[in-house]
Amino acid sequence: MKRAIFLIVFTVTTIFPGGIMLLNPATGSTMRIQNIQSNIMIENQVSISKVTTEYRNNTTLYAKPTLIFTLPDNGSATRLRWQLRGIWYEAGFSANPQDTSIGGGGTVHPYVADLLKSPCVVYPFQDSIGVDSTITVELTYVEFLKYDMGYVNFKIPVGLSSFFGHSQIANDFIIRLVSTRQVDSLFCTSHPNAAITIGADTSLITGSELIGLPVDIKGGYLLASDQLGLSSFSTYLSDSASVADTINGGYFLFVVEPARDTTLVLKKKITLVIDRSGSMSGNKIVHAKNAALFIVDRLNEIDLFNIVSFSTAVTSFMPSHVPVTGENLNLARSWINTIVATGLTNISGAFATTVEDFVGATDSTANIILFLTDGQATTGITGTPELLAYINQLTAPITSNLSVFTFGVGTDVDVSLLQSIANQHSGLATFLMNDQLEPVITKFYLKIQNPILISPVVAFSSQNIVDVHPDDLPNLYIGEQLLVSGRYPTQVSGPVTVTLTGTVYGQPVSYQYPLALSDTAMVNYQFLPKVWAKAFIDDLLAQYYTFPPNSPQALEIKGQIIALSVKYGVITIFTSFGNPTGIEEESETTETLPADFTLYQNYPNPFNPSTTI
Repeated sequence: MKRAIFLIVFTVTTIFPGGIMLLNPATGSTMRIQNIQSNIMIENQVSISKVTTEYRNNTTLYAKPTLIFTLPDNGSATRLRWQLRGIWYEAGFSANPQDTSIGGGGTVHPYVADLLKSPCVVYPFQDSIGVDSTITVELTYVEFLKYDMGYVNFKIPVGLSSFFGHSQIANDFIIRLVSTRQVDSLFCTSHPNAAITIGADTSLITGSELIGLPVDIKGGYLLASDQLGLSSFSTYLSDSASVADTINGGYFLFVVEPARDTTLVLKKKITLVIDRSGSMSGNKIVHAKNAALFIVDRLNEIDLFNIVSFSTAVTSFMPSHVPVTGENLNLARSWINTIVATGLTNISGAFATTVEDFVGATDSTANIILFLTDGQATTGITGTPELLAYINQLTAPITSNLSVFTFGVGTDVDVSLLQSIANQHSGLATFLMNDQLEPVITKFYLKIQNPILISPVVAFSSQNIVDVHPDDLPNLYIGEQLLVSGRYPTQVSGPVTVTLTGTVYGQPVSYQYPLALSDTAMVNYQFLPKVWAKAFIDDLLAQYYTFPPNSPQALEIKGQIIALSVKYGVITIFTSFGNPTGIEEESETTETLPADFTLYQNYPNPFNPSTTI
């Protein structure tokens, strides 16, 4: 398969603002940003971003700033370094969660509070920075870029507002894209005037140098539709290449997208659940109702459907699923048009009403819940662990596969709740802004009408494949991919056969692919241990939220998460960047590993919550 390498150079603006260095939480005052340099490496949809920002203390006093660096929704920070007075320092990893209570509980400026609502790194610097002195901060994070119907899109938030930035910020930006699948087109929607040159092996996007306020970069690329199948990446760390003890061995990631006949029609049992609380008023409820009407108009004659809306109280269109008839469709349209946004957010009540309708369902239908909300639970069961446990209790009697797809609208949603609900019930979580609600849901519905694999299970011909994640594979629909990560402790001779089994329309389906595993350390794939650790942590978090926070089971899982986080250098909700170490010189290993993905030698006992390295 052709291997395409694309070099994308942006000097027009930065794809990511590099964060702020907060001086005063109450006023929102920050250190002045001098310049931002962003280096992004995309390896088959695994994006590794390193953002380097120079800040100047333009006040009249010595300063101890706090870094606030906003991350993408599924991004995980992996490294934090800074240069101060000519010396580079690197933050260790702490088995304590980061402190987001900026200002010690005092007044926090609204713009600062908004930043803290998003996933972010918060790091208080302990060294004072002199008047008119500079500090250079480098933060690295990893994420999976979203794939949809052949398109891989990037939108990395957010451009600096004029409140935090100024019009004289110098920006340099480089993206390197490596794809084993042919790239048919490359685009940058946010900068239509950027020059794009696609060559046989190397392509560039360039823009003239610009000094200004950073803004978002939006764009992506289209992959060839005739090259479906499995792509894999692997690396094998020998004892000499492994910086951290016990992490040696092989790591792999494969991405698979089977092809299928799209002429078949899926029989669905589907319920659309709409949040109609007061916060949904205005355009949000209008978009939600339009999306519901779109879905109703595209139901198949063999489907069964229902609609639930909720605020303080919960209301159903019908007591149970009903067939698609002309009369039922007309009644559904009228019912949707009467929905009015008012009241609180009763998520537990909504699930109690919705899930009951699926008890007794079989795998002869695709059983689907589309759950839409713009906020957090404010009545009924409101705690995330308790709410997840309650939903699991409701779904326990259901013996067939039930897929719950969650949609979080706006910035006030409970991300961990919606992500966990989807993870635990064969679904996907999607987070979008208010104006994206209608187009995203309508496009998503068209996709799930074409299943590739329902209730998928993966198996390997080699017994040497272990620790495979995710634990529960999501259902696979047309235009989607499965990403699977795992380990092989010892070298594997010859290709391994990957077998994916499941059902489509109630009939068994099986796909087989060869998986080649490297027996040496691959420099380009040294991000794989962190990717595997992140996938493992995501599975553990899904388990953690099924138990009360201080239960023995939850504490044991929390200990595992902390150990993995610190050992592999992936920040989680339970860990943070800790005390720094001055870097005198880079140590060498027998096999060269990229500095951005160095693995740490020491890590804490998972049952010692105060260990910091």
